[in-house]
Amino acid sequence: MKERVIKPVRRGKTKVVREPIAAPDRYRSARRAFASDAELADLIGVHRSNVVRWKQGERASSAHLEPLLALDVVVSLLDGFLAPAAIRSWLYGLNALLADRRPLDVLKHGRLSEVVAAIEAEKQGAFA
Repeated sequence: MKERVIKPVRRGKTKVVREPIAAPDRYRSARRAFASDAELADLIGVHRSNVVRWKQGERASSAHLEPLLALDVVVSLLDGFLAPAAIRSWLYGLNALLADRRPLDVLKHGRLSEVVAAIEAEKQGAFA
């Protein structure tokens, strides 16, 4: 998370405040793989109004930031490797490199590194 240093509140003490990262760019990147804002909201586990606020420039809360960032990373890695329409299919499809799990399910369990490894392996032409 972005950190901002605040001037000392007491002699010699400095308070560090963590601010949520701006969501619009992350939203736009992740949204490319989904048919609607509602689908993206359901996947992340937020109300659609959160997605609308991100689209309008509001920052994501720390609770929603991790899944949004994970989707942004995965969609960005797949962009250019797969056609835009195929990204959604890849995310929802069973993947042998992920032990026949769907990449979205793996992401929901906080396992971004496994999904990234599967993408890299596919880019290298590996088969499970």
